[in-house]
Amino acid sequence: MDTSTDSKNERPPFAFLARLAPLAAIVVLAMILAPQLCDRHPLEGKPYYAEPPIAMKEYRANQGEIDTLFEKGLREFGRENYGEAGRFLAKACFLASVGIKEKKMTRYPDDLRFFLGLAHFYRGKSVNGIPLLEEEETESPGEEKYPWYLAHLYMAVGRNDEARVRLERVIALDGARAPKAREKLARLPSR
Repeated sequence: MDTSTDSKNERPPFAFLARLAPLAAIVVLAMILAPQLCDRHPLEGKPYYAEPPIAMKEYRANQGEIDTLFEKGLREFGRENYGEAGRFLAKACFLASVGIKEKKMTRYPDDLRFFLGLAHFYRGKSVNGIPLLEEEETESPGEEKYPWYLAHLYMAVGRNDEARVRLERVIALDGARAPKAREKLARLPSR
């Protein structure tokens, strides 16, 4: 009996996997690229969604490492990589806290806590971002972006009464976000 022809007809185990590899690669790429191709934010469509602000490209406060971390965080924020943005911004915020306690700095760099709070929000951790935006709002009561985004963080955690107060504040400031604040306020569940 000739065994040479029998061995040619036998296939190695799992040979079919080699044919499926291109299909698997296409599926994985589609899963990775689908959100970018659809150009949608994961929170979009939720009642508390707010368009992310455009992150500043460059930041200088003459604070060395804080500036570097803040810039890296803003760069990642602009790429909508909120996990990495939060990591860099949290380090910058920690160093600023130390600088303030040691009296090397008098205050936090402008918008550092704002962008860190929003990085938490866009990662689904709104409760961590609320105190940061509250502090920014307290220090700059005439700036409408703080109550605007703070209202959305409050809505995300179900604190609609506080969200209502912030939206009313945005309307009272009568800036560019006032018309959208009126719309959001009208859709907010009643007390």
